[in-house]
Amino acid sequence: MTLRVFIVEDSAAQCAYLTQILTVEAKALVVGVEPTESQAVAWLDLHPDAWDIALVDLFLSEGTGVGVIGHCQKRRPEQRIVVMTNHARNDHLLHHCKRLGVDAVFHKATELDKLIVYCNSMADTIKRGLKAASPG
Repeated sequence: MTLRVFIVEDSAAQCAYLTQILTVEAKALVVGVEPTESQAVAWLDLHPDAWDIALVDLFLSEGTGVGVIGHCQKRRPEQRIVVMTNHARNDHLLHHCKRLGVDAVFHKATELDKLIVYCNSMADTIKRGLKAASPG
C-alpha cells in the first residue's frame, strides 16, 4: 500500500514542489491539497480514512494550520500529523505542536530530506502492518 499524504498549504508553488518530492523521493500518493483551514477541514470530514499523513503548514492565508490540527484529533491512531513551517524551530514552537498532538515538525527550507526519511519510515510501517495482517 502506498503512503497517502494530504497537504494543507496555501502556496501553490510549495504544494507543487512538495507533491513532486513526495511522489518521487518517498513514492507517496498525494490524495488531496487544500489551501485554507475551512477547505482542509471540509476535505478531512469527507475523507476521514483516505490519508496516512496530514502535512500541515501552520500559517495559511485563511485560517490556521492549528485549526486543521485540532480537527485531526478524531483521527485513527495510525494516522500522523506533520507540520511544515518556514519559521525557525524553537522549543516554544515544538512544545506547542506536541501539545496539539503533532507527530513531527520539519522546516520547509532545510529539512525536506528529514521529511522524506519520515515518510519512507511511515510507508515501511504500513507495509509491515499489512504483511502481519495478511493470512499465511
